[in-house]
Amino acid sequence: MLIVRSLYGLKSIGAAWKAKLAETLDSLGYKHTESDPDVWMKRAIKPSGEKYYAYVLTYVDDVLHIHLDPSTDMKRLNNIYRLKVVQTK
Repeated sequence: MLIVRSLYGLKSIGAAWKAKLAETLDSLGYKHTESDPDVWMKRAIKPSGEKYYAYVLTYVDDVLHIHLDPSTDMKRLNNIYRLKVVQTK
């Protein structure tokens, strides 16, 4: 018999989630800022050749992704986690 327990409600789930997400973001090339470990950034290049930074901001289990074309990173994140995507324009 296999018993599956929900992770919500466990005291250590916050730290486990943060560590797993940090591992994933690191594999995508993001580095957390020194001033705030919940703000991640990586260098990116626009089609025009201009350089900019892409950002991922996290708070508990919410993720805000700021990128010129977030589809590549979001597809990779969605393959690992079940995401509920809310887009604003």
